[in-house]
Amino acid sequence: MTVARSEYLDELRKQVSRREREDLENAAAGPISDFNRLTLLRMLRRGEAPEGGVDAEQAEELRLALAAYLERYMPDCPQGHKWIILSCLYLAMVEREPMHPQSATGWRKSGEAYFCPAREDTEGSICRWCVCRSAEDAAIDRKQ
Repeated sequence: MTVARSEYLDELRKQVSRREREDLENAAAGPISDFNRLTLLRMLRRGEAPEGGVDAEQAEELRLALAAYLERYMPDCPQGHKWIILSCLYLAMVEREPMHPQSATGWRKSGEAYFCPAREDTEGSICRWCVCRSAEDAAIDRKQ
């Protein structure tokens, strides 16, 4: 099922309470990276969403995969999971931008495409939802 990106953006925004928004604004939202905090503030302040739709089933699969990943690799900080999940959903589904900061993965943009040397196209990888293409794709594009 496809929903409008504007509708999906509204649903993401509803998951942040007024108090949480104030905490994000004041950098007091608890365990959250600067990247995710700034991404969420961008989400909350954004005007109209870009045109197009979001595959709601894919978005839910990403949410579940992120939750499972964080439960496994960040179990000691469950209060931070919400911020990571919301940030990733916003970037991947609404903005269609990489889910990680450029400084963390080394992704680069060429024209309208993103390429990431850290992309893992393996089963269970969160990368399958990311807009970034692999470094191998970048090499193929350069040859063409």
